[in-house]
Amino acid sequence: MSYIDQEATGKLLRLAVKSSNYSVAEICKEMNISTTSIYNWFRGDSLPSIDNLFLFAELVGRKVDDIVAYVSDRNKADAA
Repeated sequence: MSYIDQEATGKLLRLAVKSSNYSVAEICKEMNISTTSIYNWFRGDSLPSIDNLFLFAELVGRKVDDIVAYVSDRNKADAA
């Protein structure tokens, strides 16, 4: 089974903001979302929608693959 690790993705999202030229408030304004939403992402309580994920990546200058922690059974099998 493959899945997105919400907690690890949240950490990547937070790091992407820290390394960008945007504050959390500026990103929320650009994306028209609440600060509650983005902090829920950072904690791993929820994930952004696909649309918001791509917009977020564009704002912080990253690729979606760089800000999503994807866990695959193939990765586990390769490590064994």
